[in-house]
Amino acid sequence: MPEVTVVNTTVVGASFALYTLAIVGIGLYSAMFAKRSDEDYFLAGRSLGGWVAALSASASSESGWVTLGLVGTAFTVGVQAYWIIPGCLLGFLFNWFVLAGRLRDRSIELGALTIPDFFSLSFKERYPLLRILSVIVILVAMMLYVAAQLAAAGKAFTATFDGVDYRVGVLIGAGIVLLYTVIGGFRAVCWTDFLQALLMVFTLVAFPIYMLVTKGGYGYIQEQLSSVDAKLLSFTPDISGLAFLGFLLGAGALGINFGYSGQPHVLVRFMALRSRKDAIVGGFVSAVWAVCVYWGAVTVGLMARAMTAEGAAWGQLMLNEETSPVYKELGLVLSAMHMLPPMMAGVVLAAVLAAICSTADSQLVVAASAAANDLYARLISKKKNASHLGVNRAVVILIGIGAILLVIDKNVTVYDYVLSYGWAILGAAFGPQMILLLLWKRASYYGCLFGMLTGFVVAIAWKLLYDPAATGVEVYNLPLAFVAALVVNVVISLLTRASANRFKETSL
Repeated sequence: MPEVTVVNTTVVGASFALYTLAIVGIGLYSAMFAKRSDEDYFLAGRSLGGWVAALSASASSESGWVTLGLVGTAFTVGVQAYWIIPGCLLGFLFNWFVLAGRLRDRSIELGALTIPDFFSLSFKERYPLLRILSVIVILVAMMLYVAAQLAAAGKAFTATFDGVDYRVGVLIGAGIVLLYTVIGGFRAVCWTDFLQALLMVFTLVAFPIYMLVTKGGYGYIQEQLSSVDAKLLSFTPDISGLAFLGFLLGAGALGINFGYSGQPHVLVRFMALRSRKDAIVGGFVSAVWAVCVYWGAVTVGLMARAMTAEGAAWGQLMLNEETSPVYKELGLVLSAMHMLPPMMAGVVLAAVLAAICSTADSQLVVAASAAANDLYARLISKKKNASHLGVNRAVVILIGIGAILLVIDKNVTVYDYVLSYGWAILGAAFGPQMILLLLWKRASYYGCLFGMLTGFVVAIAWKLLYDPAATGVEVYNLPLAFVAALVVNVVISLLTRASANRFKETSL
């Protein structure tokens, strides 16, 4: 397999090392302000302001699929990838302006620390079926999600440093994330994610602008891509009917919206808000951040493809059948390494790792809370006001080890692994239930239970069993599973009585 060589990788490594030390240091410093309580470890004492909550939530929801997967998708499909902007922006706005304030107030009213807590306490269930099902969903989805982030770290290190094996890259990424997450918990995660979100948006705005200015703007992209394939310049695919509907509701367009209301690592930021007014601030901040980051990632992918068409040797690694499994999603890293001074290339690598870390750390804390709080503390220990930090930290380590084992010997596609498994499972299982629970008075316990089970099963089964080649229509599993879960919840809720223990409705 051809190797990518970079002049002065020592400088790249030094720049990256400084970033890593800074992030770990901030995570450890924030841990000094933590209190020995589950509420502080999981929700930072419900003290997040709008800016910190918005940027940390945004960074944790976007992950390596933006800096790696989305760039690779734009490289492959062309300007169609810009559909991701409205595809994600609607979900951001709905989450912050419709769900965030309601979820924050009601989680305080219930004393809920986690998403399984919120579902269970909303109905005061006698038998913990909903709580246990929620934990199973989280552990399965988060394991896959974190594994995808570690695989992304392995790819980034392999492409950047000669002689660094993919497995070593996975272990380095895991070690960095586990260090500050185990010690600092949610507070450390939020502050490190806040700074990593700033680094991501700076990199994904400044670097694509630099590329456009250096190469001659969008005219250069149009000229080079037209010489390869005119379809790369078409905003919509040359299809109609069900196939076009499948495109609109696919992972690269509007279909991704269905997942935002069901991501526990995002929803816990709403539960941790300092006040309801902070949700409004967070909504505007996150929307601007999202537009900048998505535009930048897609533009970098298009520029990388244009430069490949012009003859860039490193771009051939992304097209070659032998090397593309490793390099097809590394357009941001490879182009930075060959266009920027080594120190700045190290900053870009740091931004890639920032996207990876900001998602993996949040998911590790959520997975730990599901096992330590919702299983051990609520169902086994049952000690009120007790701290379970030891259990929390042990679970974080175990989840991290499990995620490493999933990808250490397997080269996965980050874009597909994240959106078709982790994102889709969580979005379908939790999204419809959260929306109905917060916005519909008739939502019942059994509706929520069977709706969650439906979303979980359909998301996995459809991905494993459906063959788009046989029908000629690509059907993204998330919208299908989401609608199925929503319908099941509504029908069963109409057939059963809403729990008398439901919280009272509050106004915006």
